[in-house]
Amino acid sequence: MFRLNHVWELPPLSLRMPERFEDALLGCAHGYSPPDVALMQLLVRAPSEEHAARALGTAIWDALECRDTPKAERLGAVQKLWDSARILVESAFR
Repeated sequence: MFRLNHVWELPPLSLRMPERFEDALLGCAHGYSPPDVALMQLLVRAPSEEHAARALGTAIWDALECRDTPKAERLGAVQKLWDSARILVESAFR
């Protein structure tokens, strides 16, 4: 039988939360934060699921309209995470 006696401790995490939920998407679009962090920030700051979904859709649309492929791909990754974690997203707004 294998027993692990070491207690693991994670280092402190200093994660700045954006003032506005749209800023979470801007940070990701510009490459300052990864898609998973942007989604978490969006879920924490947005007043409702509808506001968050609208902001994400608008940000993706704007990036595509401006033909900014890197921004659209980063924001698309946020959308993909949103879609794959649908239950988590819905529970964040309950």
